[in-house]
Amino acid sequence: MAVLDDNHPAITGSAAHSWQDIIINSKIILFELDKAIIALMQEGIRGFTLNTGMTTQTVTNQDLPILIQRRDDLLEQIKKLESFNAPPAMKTKVVPAW
Repeated sequence: MAVLDDNHPAITGSAAHSWQDIIINSKIILFELDKAIIALMQEGIRGFTLNTGMTTQTVTNQDLPILIQRRDDLLEQIKKLESFNAPPAMKTKVVPAW
């Protein structure tokens, strides 16, 4: 089962999407994954419906390890995207004085 995999339109985007749009969409998915993980960890909750605004998908307790891994992967992807999108002033080059 692919839980909102990398081919999901909100993650991959198209040439028309800016970096910022991709980051925002990834954060929306991250928020949904967090809600699902928290809900599924509650006693008595057997299923949760993820809703990204583009798609819905129902996940169960059995999907919890996949959700956690997908969340970790998405956090890493957001971190990378934000570093690519950082303004040049944020990047530093050290030049020795001698």
